[in-house]
Amino acid sequence: MLQGVRWWPLLCTVVAGLALHGQVMAATLEDQRSEYRQAKEALASGKITEFLALAGNLRDYPLYPYLRYNYLKPRLHKVNAEEIREFLREFGDFPLAEHLRTEWLKHLARTAQWQAFSDNYAPQEDVVLQCYHLLARLNTHNTAYLLEDTRSLWLAGKSQPPQCDPAFDLLYKSGLMTNELLWQRIRLAMENGNTGLANHLGRRLDDYYRPWLARWVAIHGNPDKGTLDPGFDDTPIAREILIHGLKRLARQNLNRAVERWDKLRAQYDFTPQELSETNRYLAVRAAKARHPRLVELLDSVENFYVDDEVFHWRLRTALENYSWRKLLDWTSGVASIDDIRLRWIYWHGRARELIGDREGAEQVFATISGERDYYGFLAADRIGVDYNLNHRPLPENPAEKSRIAGLPGIERAKELRALGEHGQARREWQHALRSMTRYQMETAAAIATEWGWYDRAIMTLGTAHAYDDLKLRFPIPYQDIIDQYVEKRRLDPGWVYALVRSESAFMEDARSPAGALGLMQVMPQTGRITARSIGMKKFHPDDLLKADKNVPIGSAYLRQMYDLFNGNPVLATAAYNAGPHRVKSWLPKSGCVEPDIWVEKIPFAETWKYVRRVLFYASIYDWRLERDIVPVHRRMATIESPRKTLVAGLSCQPQEVSYN
Repeated sequence: MLQGVRWWPLLCTVVAGLALHGQVMAATLEDQRSEYRQAKEALASGKITEFLALAGNLRDYPLYPYLRYNYLKPRLHKVNAEEIREFLREFGDFPLAEHLRTEWLKHLARTAQWQAFSDNYAPQEDVVLQCYHLLARLNTHNTAYLLEDTRSLWLAGKSQPPQCDPAFDLLYKSGLMTNELLWQRIRLAMENGNTGLANHLGRRLDDYYRPWLARWVAIHGNPDKGTLDPGFDDTPIAREILIHGLKRLARQNLNRAVERWDKLRAQYDFTPQELSETNRYLAVRAAKARHPRLVELLDSVENFYVDDEVFHWRLRTALENYSWRKLLDWTSGVASIDDIRLRWIYWHGRARELIGDREGAEQVFATISGERDYYGFLAADRIGVDYNLNHRPLPENPAEKSRIAGLPGIERAKELRALGEHGQARREWQHALRSMTRYQMETAAAIATEWGWYDRAIMTLGTAHAYDDLKLRFPIPYQDIIDQYVEKRRLDPGWVYALVRSESAFMEDARSPAGALGLMQVMPQTGRITARSIGMKKFHPDDLLKADKNVPIGSAYLRQMYDLFNGNPVLATAAYNAGPHRVKSWLPKSGCVEPDIWVEKIPFAETWKYVRRVLFYASIYDWRLERDIVPVHRRMATIESPRKTLVAGLSCQPQEVSYN
């Protein structure tokens, strides 16, 4: 009906001639909401004339772009191109605008409208569209930097779509195509295990490179045989191939790979970087397999290459074997990355403490005791100083707050939330953040807090890496119902608020990928059993998406975990996240373990991080609730064996193991 015609002028004519729904703009926001719903229903029912009339009344309504988008998307082959360009210009900040552009570009490519494709192209994630862009430039003779852009797309470890072939053919015939460039892509292909692509590319190599590719493919297929007596000259290519084969062998037979590495290091002059990266790879695999030479392999990694994963395995290995001197050695010097700095320093202090150097330990703890962090708080506890919360509220700036609140994306998010479209509201909000500075995001977080949209405030501050306004970061919503059940279940208030904050960031309708629901992220089966145990009748999983049902059930389950583990908050927290059966399996077989050591040894990364976070947040919530701050260590009871084999006076510090 509207093919080749801009629909907006037609709409004006339709509106002028119809008495349907009145001829004036909706007077109130409620009127606009009502007409918006009616317009959506009319469009879904195919009542286009009615839809156009209703939409014409809503140009100043925040959600108007959704009406335009939903009208245009299925009609890209009908409407005038200027109609689409106008939408993209006017609503460039709209989250679905680029999706509309993508669909339009697909239509233009299918119909070979290459000039229109080039004129309206914007960078795309879809590789097929990237290829089409090269093809469009070829067909419109827009060849400036075409070869360079083609090279970037060609350099991939997998085959690219056939739409790229015309541009790739041009690249192959150009001076940019060299053996070194071919080898660069072959390297990517071999890293992906794509020997077919590597062999295909190898046909273009010269006589020097071609035999090396054959050796690489052979060692990939049989790394045990290929690394046994390779007989290669000591060249960079040979070492690269051998390291590839060694890593392949490590996935098949770790013990043989470790032994083979000993021999290869003696035969080839590997660079320090090659040695360190290979040592790191073998060390991590050895840690996961509990290899007998684990300590030696972890030791072989230079500090510069000790990232979060290597340090975690070093720490766990030292703690599991009570090797305090090895722990001292592994935490000496400076951490290579900031993410592990506080953990590194805290455990250096603990290592000094555990070998009897109390004075040295206190000096180490003092260096981080002022940090607002789990390890900073534990360090403060070790030397008996108060926590430094470093709370710095966001400065008031009414003008900036008003400006941010008036941004189209923020207004759309607010209106979607008011209509109960929470998922789309959150997507709008996140999209709006993409163009904001850190300070603007902090201001947006303050706005979200004023709206009672606490999960967006928390997540926005996280996106901004803005951690100092503790009142924004640690809100106290749902206080009536949480306080009611904290008192009823006789639970620690700071601990419960910290747990809810960690579980859902106070998102009432939160759904985890695993299926947990609501504020306290209760699994439906757990919710059903717990609801029955507290006399709650007619339970339905959707009840968990309502605070007045979720908190009674979640708090009851938390109390069950607390009682099951004899009032130990560390174990109860871990059990709430990972399940009680797993936590029981993590308990010491005999004797006891100091709680900070036990936490580090939790085998699930998610649970280990979760327990630290809840314990740390609990002290902050004490402050937020205007209660005496309970030090972290006071919530960390000793972890005892369930066998009750403790001897009076037994220390939780077992005899150190020596590796000498």
